[in-house]
Amino acid sequence: MQLPIYSPEDEQLLMTRLWSPSVKDDPEAFVLFAFPWGQQGTPLAQFSGPRKWQREVLRKVAAHIAKNKTATGYEVLRMATASGRGIGKSALVSWLILWMLTTRIGSTIIVSANSEAQLRSVTWAEVTKWLSLLLNSHWFEVSATRVMPAKWLAEIVERDLKMGTRYWAVEGRLWSEENPDAYAGVHNHAGVMLIFDEASGIPDSIWAVSAG
Repeated sequence: MQLPIYSPEDEQLLMTRLWSPSVKDDPEAFVLFAFPWGQQGTPLAQFSGPRKWQREVLRKVAAHIAKNKTATGYEVLRMATASGRGIGKSALVSWLILWMLTTRIGSTIIVSANSEAQLRSVTWAEVTKWLSLLLNSHWFEVSATRVMPAKWLAEIVERDLKMGTRYWAVEGRLWSEENPDAYAGVHNHAGVMLIFDEASGIPDSIWAVSAG
């Protein structure tokens, strides 16, 4: 699939759209806009959008964001989904990761799985697959287990928006039951998202540390 080449004017329009409240605060709208649903010549040619259960999860996230905007305090969203195999859990995880990375400038996303094999061959593979289909995939660079803003984007954000980009990334992180404190230390006022894929295999000590 050939990626589009954007002019500076088109790039500005893309940023305006992706960073607008209608997309920033609505992950379902982001997913529908940012991926080539129904477009011939793409892997999504035969699909019109997310499945019903996936839309319900995306809408719960949007409702939580709306609630926090009017609440006197701030609540952290905690959500778990139990389901069978092959229904699109990893796809949903990838959409949420890429929505957070795109719309929350400077945010940190940590994704773990129940094993290194699961993280590298399934979870991370799914993230990079959906990143390749993302309308703004050229905004980011990929390493073995990390996605970060491209240098040109980081420079624009730091220069024009006066925002730091040091912690703006998605990181695939392995956990150790023998050293759970190695999982701690994620603090970011721009936003933090923690995702555990196949969470039933993750020990209680890791949950306890991540709660902090």
